[in-house]
Amino acid sequence: MDFPAEDPVPAAEQAEDPITAAEQALVLGEGAAVQPVPGISILGILRMVLTLAVVAVAIYGLVFIFKRAARPSIAQDPFLKILSTTMLAANRSAHVIALGSRAWLVGSSESGVSLISEIEDKDIIDAMLLEDSRKSAATPKGRFQDFKTLLRRFGVPTETGTPGPENIRSRRERLRGL
Repeated sequence: MDFPAEDPVPAAEQAEDPITAAEQALVLGEGAAVQPVPGISILGILRMVLTLAVVAVAIYGLVFIFKRAARPSIAQDPFLKILSTTMLAANRSAHVIALGSRAWLVGSSESGVSLISEIEDKDIIDAMLLEDSRKSAATPKGRFQDFKTLLRRFGVPTETGTPGPENIRSRRERLRGL
């Protein structure tokens, strides 16, 4: 199938077209050369790797936060308590567990839990039970802590106790002075 040949545009019509005339008038200098588009550089690769690392850390952080928030809360048994825990190595720890007025030192690892010894010193057991009750009274019962507890955790001093009438009057006077 033969197509008819296109008629070339006469030179007189080309000159009359303003766009064609402007294109023909455009002259590149003799020293002008087309600059090549820069290819892949070491800086570009470094920036890409750094961006990927930031994204990977952000994803890991989100997964860590979601796992921590999804943990089931441990039901508190008033009789069986873990009084103290210390990490010995990765996945290995020692716990002091109390049941009533008796306590045991146990070790836990990936392979299981084993009894190390029974604690027979009544004064140490009482001191640990007192500290445990003090800690449980200081921490809120819900999953999320209030802002004051978070500040205390980071070492920021917070007021304890409720403000009385004298305290409120002194604050009002101090604010009026501002």
